[in-house]
Amino acid sequence: MSREKRTAYPFAVRLKKPSAQASEELDMKILVVGCGKVGSEIARDLAASDEVNAIIAMDANPQNLKLLRKRVPRKLQTVKLSMSQKTRFRDLLEKVDLVCGALPGRLGFDLMTETVKAGTDTVDISYTPRDAFLLQSKAKKVGCRVVPQCGVAPGFTNMCVGDASRRLDQMNSVEIFVGGLPRKPEPPLNYRIVFSLEDVVNEYSRPVQVIEEGERKKVEPLSGRGLTSFPKVGKLEYFLTDGLGSLPRSYPKAREMHEFTLRYPGHADMMSTLRVLGFFERKPIEIDGVEVKPRQLSIELLRAAMSKGAPGDFLALRVDVKGMSGGKRIHLRYQLLDHYDRKSGVSAMARTTAYPCTSVALLMGRGEIRETGIVTPEKIAQDPRLFRYVLDRLGERGVKIKMAMLS
Repeated sequence: MSREKRTAYPFAVRLKKPSAQASEELDMKILVVGCGKVGSEIARDLAASDEVNAIIAMDANPQNLKLLRKRVPRKLQTVKLSMSQKTRFRDLLEKVDLVCGALPGRLGFDLMTETVKAGTDTVDISYTPRDAFLLQSKAKKVGCRVVPQCGVAPGFTNMCVGDASRRLDQMNSVEIFVGGLPRKPEPPLNYRIVFSLEDVVNEYSRPVQVIEEGERKKVEPLSGRGLTSFPKVGKLEYFLTDGLGSLPRSYPKAREMHEFTLRYPGHADMMSTLRVLGFFERKPIEIDGVEVKPRQLSIELLRAAMSKGAPGDFLALRVDVKGMSGGKRIHLRYQLLDHYDRKSGVSAMARTTAYPCTSVALLMGRGEIRETGIVTPEKIAQDPRLFRYVLDRLGERGVKIKMAMLS
């Protein structure tokens, strides 16, 4: 059993906060697209910043916008609009300095495509089926910046790996464990929706990108199962999901790289059974002359089962990075445990997903992210000043990150 040694973050310098005059000069106007559980917290957090002059919140669901107006009394303008209404969306882009995207994964690439066409800087949290790097040449040509997959995982987990990479001469392995879970699980699934259910089902059905023995490949979702203990939580099960994002591209020389989702024991077996039996298939089937889409039907049935119980949740995250530094074996661990905020009614999943996004958006608005094109979260965190800034903002909001060197 390894012994944990806590180490301080040896960052070069702390980012200085802008003066009041500098903040006034910034006067950022930000468009938040998608105002569900996470997007609404992105909008609220940005509106609370002195560096932001105005927020335009866009959503196709008027109920989401109504709830947001109750939470954000100042600086907010709401617009009922969907991504299919391209002309109106392009008009909105002309009015803002940057965009924060919080749409379901299937719409994220479309959003980034439009913002790149407009030359508008963007921070997006969605896990898109299409690779954001397809927009690289066009983004560089127009001189805009796009930070894709900048939520909690991928997103903050990538930042942890980026920070670890600058501390190591050689990075050998990366293992990421993350899950948002109800404090009081309701049988039989022991899971409650904390973000887009459509994206949850995608996690359970999408082939998983990994690196094993130096080879980049894809494996079955919900495979690689095991049990782990998490401090102050207890025993949880883990299984492979496709959450590495851009890490295999950024660190192709790593020998091992995996991302695991955390759930209460037994959940993976149930989801795996549904997947194998075809409940997550997109291809329609015919029943008594009626066309039925198994995936769509399953999502609606799961929605009812996964909406049971009290809203309280927690987010458990662990990133283990192993490598060599100065001829010695090094094991770095980044870990956090965040809880539902009873006072604000904001879930741990929304908090931990929103704040990395808002932090990067503010850095981008300040001009601290100078590289144009597709800029990954791990690339940002390789600058110790920028990662320190993100950590400080999360810490100010009660999201505390612990780092340890294990030997």
